[in-house]
Amino acid sequence: MITRFPEESFVHPPFGLEGLAPCTAADDTWAYWRPAVAGIVELGTVRGTDVGLPGHFHDEDQITFVIAGQRRFLLGDAQVTIAAGRGLCIPAGMAHRSLPESGGVLCMNLYLRAGEYDTHRLLDRLAKAWPIQGAAWDALVEQARRRHRDPYPPLAAGRPLMSRSATSVRAAASEFAMSREGYSRAFRRRYGLPPQAFDIVRRLNHARGLLRAGTPPADAAALAGFADQSHLGRCFRRIFGVTPARYRAG
Repeated sequence: MITRFPEESFVHPPFGLEGLAPCTAADDTWAYWRPAVAGIVELGTVRGTDVGLPGHFHDEDQITFVIAGQRRFLLGDAQVTIAAGRGLCIPAGMAHRSLPESGGVLCMNLYLRAGEYDTHRLLDRLAKAWPIQGAAWDALVEQARRRHRDPYPPLAAGRPLMSRSATSVRAAASEFAMSREGYSRAFRRRYGLPPQAFDIVRRLNHARGLLRAGTPPADAAALAGFADQSHLGRCFRRIFGVTPARYRAG
């Protein structure tokens, strides 16, 4: 079963940015890019109203800061609302969904190598530095440079339910001496997504890493196990909000 954290462990004190107005639908956009800072895999921004994404997870720890408006996430069965000037930690491997925001939102994401940071302490430091330093990105990157190893245990502890050899859910269920339906239910309780959806997101994260390294989208599609570049493009945009080509260029 996926570890659940109480809502108060995710939400952190205001950053003092109440004066910023929410974005409009005309501003809807996602953007990702990679800074030259050790430990930071990438940075991202999202603005607008159409910010909902299906269930997925990341290989990295994710920190989200809301600059204007609000952002809502579903973490397991719990909905967490992040107001302007507040932050959210999503550990690597935790399945989550984001919801559309009719009033508009502007937020930024920081993706960190899993387990290299005490993400809660990082958020606390950012909260204190934000009003003083003024520049959000400068404060974020400067505080991220001072990383501290994460004291929390790995998210996925206990008996694994993922097969390295099975080519179907039925085959994986048989490997664990379970019915197909029972295996699917147990897998979803454990990892937060059905087996098929989990496998797609796992392959998308593999493609994401290849694209960050400069691999052309067509090659990334083949290496990550997608039928072709179009198949990767459809799935990638649905989960991450941008096309593989645009993500690679970030």
